[in-house]
Amino acid sequence: MLKHIYIAIALFAVAGCCFAQKTPKEIVKGNVKTTDGKPAEFISVSLKGTIFGGITDEHGNFEFEAPAGDYTLVAYSISAHKKEYPANIKRGVSNYFSDLTIIENKNQLEEVVVTGQFSPQSLRNSLYKVRVINNQTIQQKASTDIKSLLNTEVGIRISNDMTLGESNFEMMGMSGNNVKVLLDGVPLVDRGATKQSLSQIDINTIEQIEIVEGPMSVIYGTDALAGVINIITKKARVLSDRNTYSVSARIQEESVGDEYEFFDGKGIHNENINIALASKTGLYVNGGYTRNVTDGWKGDKTGREKTWPPKDQFYYEGMLGFKKKGFHAWYRLNYLDESIFTPINPNPENVMSDRNFLTDRYTHNFQADWKLNNRLGLNVVSSYQDYKRKTRTIITDLNTGQKSLSTEESAQDVSKYKAIFARATAAWTFSPELSFQPGIEYNKDEGSGSRIKNNSEISTFAAFLSAEWKPYEWFSVRPGVRTIIDADYDAPVAIPSVGTKFSLNHDMDLRLSYAYGFRAPTLQELFFSFNNANHDVEGNPDLKAEYSTNFTGSYTWRILHNENIRVTSTLSAFYNDFRDRIVLAQGNRSAIHRIYSNVDKYKTTGGTFENSMIWKNLQANVSFSLVGRYNSLTENDELKNENLPTFRFSPELSTSISYQIVKTGTNLNFYYKFTGKRNEYSYDTDTKELYLTGLDAYHMADFTASQNLGKYLILNAGVKNLFDLTTVDNTATSGGHTSSGSSTLMGCGRSFFIGINFLLNN
Repeated sequence: MLKHIYIAIALFAVAGCCFAQKTPKEIVKGNVKTTDGKPAEFISVSLKGTIFGGITDEHGNFEFEAPAGDYTLVAYSISAHKKEYPANIKRGVSNYFSDLTIIENKNQLEEVVVTGQFSPQSLRNSLYKVRVINNQTIQQKASTDIKSLLNTEVGIRISNDMTLGESNFEMMGMSGNNVKVLLDGVPLVDRGATKQSLSQIDINTIEQIEIVEGPMSVIYGTDALAGVINIITKKARVLSDRNTYSVSARIQEESVGDEYEFFDGKGIHNENINIALASKTGLYVNGGYTRNVTDGWKGDKTGREKTWPPKDQFYYEGMLGFKKKGFHAWYRLNYLDESIFTPINPNPENVMSDRNFLTDRYTHNFQADWKLNNRLGLNVVSSYQDYKRKTRTIITDLNTGQKSLSTEESAQDVSKYKAIFARATAAWTFSPELSFQPGIEYNKDEGSGSRIKNNSEISTFAAFLSAEWKPYEWFSVRPGVRTIIDADYDAPVAIPSVGTKFSLNHDMDLRLSYAYGFRAPTLQELFFSFNNANHDVEGNPDLKAEYSTNFTGSYTWRILHNENIRVTSTLSAFYNDFRDRIVLAQGNRSAIHRIYSNVDKYKTTGGTFENSMIWKNLQANVSFSLVGRYNSLTENDELKNENLPTFRFSPELSTSISYQIVKTGTNLNFYYKFTGKRNEYSYDTDTKELYLTGLDAYHMADFTASQNLGKYLILNAGVKNLFDLTTVDNTATSGGHTSSGSSTLMGCGRSFFIGINFLLNN
């Protein structure tokens, strides 16, 4: 049945396209600026009461086709703020509308988001609650990796793996495979549950990051139970009237705690150069190189060993694209060469061991957007990823100087992963009130190595359909469904969702949504095999997908919104109920036997209260969140009389303040986050004791400043980890008494940085 629906929609789209071509159209062009004379980027411009219109580009220019006649041209910055202009579109002449303005200045324009949208939308018009880390924030934080960029974001927790030099991210109380990581809409291949891909993206290529909390499985498929992190990269600037070029470079030196050596050795050293050329014909090319290296952090280790291992990363990027009159296609190749070095102290026999983790990651990405007419647009996204991680352990006999490869278990290993991904969607405007987005998606993952059985693979072919209906100006609804046509696992038949948005008045919006999320089992969970004296872990090819039921709601109130000041508050809440959760369960072979199984359920609930203010040159944000994680021991028959709470809640508070001194070209920025205590219950079935275990609360803060040095240079400097945080205690409670457990490493102490950015363009 669903197959026939897709065929009918495709036929309607083709018919609509052909019908549109029968009516003569004239080209309508123009430019929109803000009140301070800057380009009004990515705002809607349309002819009132018609389906004809478009979106301005990064230079404020727009272009679309419409029949000749008298109209009212409307420029929307956000739905509550619009300006109307009379427009007489004539036949056979140039219809160009200049000197169009909106009432917002550059800082007051709301961010434009693309994640989960039919076309670029302002934050206000999006049916999803989206959080944006824009390019200005990325530059102000002067981050050298995504971890340091996100460490003060509310609702996101970061944990560290010292051995592997990697970090994992948690959203809405869920982490690992439940968070979808996208690069320009393409899912990134990862070796396991830890999202090491987030630590292997060049920070210098990022334009903005969009974070959507809650299942996005209809559009993005598996892994999107907790949400989506979409990393959007920079694109070349293309103008129709002249050729352009740009040359950018960055050098940043940063200490790791109190450890630092200039340019090489101790500390963090980040250098980048990027060159872009664009022709007025629409053809553009750019390439870049980044060196991001650190000598690690000694911490409390002695001898050769280090608490945080040294890491060298070298990024290479090349891009070729074409952009002209509603058509944009580009190919990008990214290559990462990464090495993590783990030195180990000599043993009593004076034999020294060095373990190296060597990674090669190739990412090929081809995308195309084609707007056939005012009603129909097509989008194609495809990628091929090749990921190889080698473990190499070298033994050195200090008595003789002889070196050899270690023969110990797991000392030498090669893991290879390949991923093929393709998605094709159409955005079809049936009428001003009704739009459709049908799509198909194919995903194939291959894995090989000593811990993956038989060079295994897993593939999925899916189709999805989403629609947006806006019967009234104050109300819109977006239902959607995804079906798995073919999969190498037990997949759900249908994954539905529905989102609604109510504009209660010009200053208040209400969003309510329901989504059914799912997560396919990974290659590791299906085909993993690791057996030695200390491990007996195996995958389960009979696993079925996890799924979740999600409800979210948010209420936004623009308390003050004028040309001088803007104050906005958003109150949101969520509830997730996860079923068939995949966990490592006790096997039946031995005491250490573990097998992946669908045996667990899990729930999360909570909410956030976000507040933002823009007043002249001051921007401030204060956000509070409370996340509750399910206490599975409430289902234990032995603990029914303990009156255990269903959820354990942990709070977070985040603040950011930015102030610009226009006269001197100076920006001052302060970022702070309080992460509250996180405790969960554990039960010892032998002693019959109930334990409360978890992490203590901690504080993180950064202060950064930037100074314009003429037309082409910007100087950055600041202090990170102001409170000198290194470890956080793990505490345990038993029998009414509290004792300290081990410590968890959260940071390397207070660090200092200085850097300079260069930009030359025309």
